[in-house]
Order: sequence, then C-alpha cells, then structure tokens
Amino acid sequence: MFFSISHSDNLDFSHQWRWHGITVNTDAGWNQTIVGDQFVVYKGYSESGTMLEILPDILQQQCPELLGNFCVIAISTDQLEIKTDKYRSFPIWFEQQKEITNLVPLSNTAWTNNVISATLDLAVTLRNFNVIGTLDLALLTESQVLDQVDEILLARTRNFIEHNILPIRSFLTGGVDSLLVYSYLKRAGAEVESVDYLHIDYDHFWKYNSHHLKKFWAYNQIHHWLEPTILASGAPGDEFMLRSPVTANMYLASRGTSIPELLKTHPDCLHYEYFMLPKHQKIFESTLTTTNPRWLAYEICNVLVNDWQHWHIGNTLTWTLLRDLDVLKLMLRLPVEAAVAQILDSSISKKLIEKNLPGATAWISDQKNTGAIRKNLTHQLKIHSDLSQLHV
Repeated sequence: MFFSISHSDNLDFSHQWRWHGITVNTDAGWNQTIVGDQFVVYKGYSESGTMLEILPDILQQQCPELLGNFCVIAISTDQLEIKTDKYRSFPIWFEQQKEITNLVPLSNTAWTNNVISATLDLAVTLRNFNVIGTLDLALLTESQVLDQVDEILLARTRNFIEHNILPIRSFLTGGVDSLLVYSYLKRAGAEVESVDYLHIDYDHFWKYNSHHLKKFWAYNQIHHWLEPTILASGAPGDEFMLRSPVTANMYLASRGTSIPELLKTHPDCLHYEYFMLPKHQKIFESTLTTTNPRWLAYEICNVLVNDWQHWHIGNTLTWTLLRDLDVLKLMLRLPVEAAVAQILDSSISKKLIEKNLPGATAWISDQKNTGAIRKNLTHQLKIHSDLSQLHV
C-alpha cells in the first residue's frame, strides 16, 4: 500500500492517478472511483463492509473510526484528504508543497493520531485526534481478560471473512502469533490455504523499490503474489499482546522487576533465548521507568500505535488481526503474575490458541525465533498431511 503524492509522475511506481494537477503514484492493488465531487483512489480492506460500499462513510468521517487496514486518498476541486482505518498501519512523511509519501522518509512525519489534509499545491495540514481513547486501569482476572480478548478477536475475524472475497493464505512460522491468527480463521470457518513455502513475485514496484523495501524489517519477512491475495499475518502480535522487549520491560519496571531479572528464574520459558539476544539486553538497560500507572499505559499505547509494520504490498493484502489497541489495553489489566507468564511464555496467547484449535500449541517452536523454529510444525505436517483440510 505504497504511494507518493506530488505534482509529477514517478515511474518507479507502477500506477499513476492524475486529477487537478495532482498525481497519486502507487503500487499495484489500488482502485479508483468518483464519490460526489471527489476523485478517490483507495486500497486495502475494512471490517465493516466492502471498500466500495463504505467509501461514502469513510469520506464523511472527521476522525478515523473503522477497523481494517486501508488508505483512501480523495481529491476535490480545492483540497486533498488522506483517510485511513483507526489504527493506521503505515507511516506518512511529507515535504511541504512537494510530496506526501509512505515509501521514503521526508523531513516531516504525520503520526497515527494525525488526520492529514492538503491544498492542491500540497501545503499539508495536520489535525490531532484521540487515537488512544479512554484508559481503564481497573484490574481484571485472567479469565476475564481471556474472555474479552477472545470476544474481540473472534468478532473481528468473523467481520473480516464476511466481507472478504479474496483467497486467504497463511504461512505458519512456528511462532505463536501466526498460529493464533490462523486458529481464529479456522474457528470462524474461513477457507485458508496453509502455505509451506516462501514466495516472492517481483512486480514493477518491487523491482524498482526493493532497496527501499529492505529498510522496513517486515518486508524482509513477507510473501508476495501477483494475483489478489490475503496474507494472514501474525504481526504485530509481540507488541499488542504484551511481549515486545521495549514495552513489556516498561510494564515490568513499573512493577519493580525486569525481563533480565525474571529470566534468571525462568530459563525454560519460550522467550528465554529471544530476550537474551544482545540487542534486547541493550534495550532492557535503557528502559523508561515510572510509578504513574496512567502515564505508563498511555506511553505504551502511544509507542505501539506508531509502530508501523505491515501495510500491504502490490496485490497482496496483509490481514493484521492483532493490531488492536483494545486488546493491548486488556492485557495491561491482567494480574501481574498472569502478565509475567504472557511476557515470558505467551501463556495467554497459547490459551487462546487451544480454545480455537485444541492441540495446536504443540506446533509452536521450542524457543521463539531461534533454533529450528519450524521443527514442531513439520512434525505436525507429517501427521496432518494438509493443514488446510483440518476442520475444527
């Protein structure tokens, strides 16, 4: 879902959409229509309906409200507006009166809590909105959190598959998050092709911009098909399920402990080797600390809502179920001992997987992101010769 808005064509992009002296340069997968007096270019999906059906509602919203992963660029006779889903998954950079893009960093950044508009000479205006919303700090039981997170994720999955018409593919990595997303698709009755291979089709945009794509870590770990496809992605599960090295250690520091301290007594936990990596140990040394629980919750939400990872590529749309601030807020209301178990061993995530797909946690790697991470999954593939035929 890459674009560059300027006053000229950029042929490094595969598509050019021109209106009133503005050119919207994009990768593949975008569509164009007219809504009233607005020339509209759009891409992605919404969980509230097909994009074409809900475009009028999106264009009327003053602040983003809908869940999904989409971008709408609307040009009228005197202004340009960029409309997105509530938790915008991609960065936006701009150079006043020159360019607005999400491919190459420019001198100005529009954060996720910014609504973006511009005149036709590309003078950009940013307007803030409250993307984080209310923060309820009252503790819940582990069962209450499990039930409420499950309710959110199942409802979002059902809404997505109700409106989706594209084939869904899932690459199980041996990790928790890709399996969690897969398990919700199976529980909701979606048809899912489980792919056991890496696949990259090189289209025009990829060939011309591979050096830029490599700068985004998530695009070094992605599949890409030329035909329209949904890729069920586990990103950003670490972050929104309270397992990110940065924010999980912030949470623990406010409780008088830390990941390094807990690892001393939990050498067999799933995340031990991952958290012991030097790059993460360095993060732990510089963790922000606070005794103010409201500031902590706000800061964690603010960090994660601006942690941009997957925002589609060409005709491959990434379905990112776990990018949900309401889920994160619930995780922050866990009892401390339950939160520690989630941080160290993905205990909450595992329980959700077992609720959806009993026995599937046996497919998870022995250690997160280290060693033979697909070993246990491979064993299961021998038992279930085709995971796509497994019904629950």
